[in-house]
Amino acid sequence: MACLVALNGSPLRGSSIDLLLEQVCLGFREAGGEAEQVYCNDLWVKPCQACGPEPTTGYCIFHDDMDQVFPRLERAHAVVVGSPIYFDAVSAQLKLVIDRCNCITMLMKDGSFRPRWARTRRGAFVVTSGPRQRYDMAERCVRGFFKWIGVKWEETIAFVHDDNDVGSVSTRESELMARARALGLRLAEAPPLVPETARQP
Repeated sequence: MACLVALNGSPLRGSSIDLLLEQVCLGFREAGGEAEQVYCNDLWVKPCQACGPEPTTGYCIFHDDMDQVFPRLERAHAVVVGSPIYFDAVSAQLKLVIDRCNCITMLMKDGSFRPRWARTRRGAFVVTSGPRQRYDMAERCVRGFFKWIGVKWEETIAFVHDDNDVGSVSTRESELMARARALGLRLAEAPPLVPETARQP
């Protein structure tokens, strides 16, 4: 069965990120898949310590709540990341998780990089920001993260708004809510990507 992992970088339950990601999950479930939100704010995650080449045969030398995240990402059919914009970047909660995923494409002692799994997953970014904020730099971070964990970015859904009301996307942007649900449906129905090394010339 197809599985979706939605990494929620918002510190607030009921936020617009929360609501948009739930619509993505809903669409994915409606297509017969399994979907769950992982709330980064609820995780206890030690910051990456830049251990160096091949520090361990496991995911990471540290064992904290990332031990719950790594296997979920490995078995995922699709990954969606959601975050508000803080200082033109993703939230600190999400960035901790992103940085600790550095070991998924491991630096080897000879200076090369070895991915732990093939790039067969599809992914998207869900973001909220104010009208005077930029989210393109946060998107660049997420797209780099996706490449590192074997995900191909396909879409960004952005809720740009000028209010501070928690969850206002549900009353202001019904089209975005519908788009998020359609995204989940499409991700569930799309076949896994063929790894580049396995593609025919």
